[in-house]
Amino acid sequence: FKSKAEADNQVGFYTSLADVPPVTDGVKRLALISGRTIDNPRLLGEAIAAGCSVIYLEKPGATTVAELETMKKQAADANVEICMGYNKNVCKYVRNAREFAASTEGSHVTFVSNNTYENNASSL
Repeated sequence: FKSKAEADNQVGFYTSLADVPPVTDGVKRLALISGRTIDNPRLLGEAIAAGCSVIYLEKPGATTVAELETMKKQAADANVEICMGYNKNVCKYVRNAREFAASTEGSHVTFVSNNTYENNASSL
């Protein structure tokens, strides 16, 4: 799958946001964060550092209000728009992003999954 997606669709696969190449001037980058709630503040910071200008953040976003306030400031300081409330199970944003990319010449959408935890009670 990986080789075909890379060859046919100019899709990149990376082990972390730090590995994503810099954004080309004039290009917009969107992140969709759907990880463990405890990891979201770190992922948001990494997405901002990777040059994302819009971030869809799955609720609840963070484990505390203080973390959410810090994330909000971090995004505002970087002029990054946060769209809160994304839910990967029922959200139309994924379909809309794909449709927009398909209708816009030269664009593409990359979805990154960061479920690096083990499927057990202590990891959840």
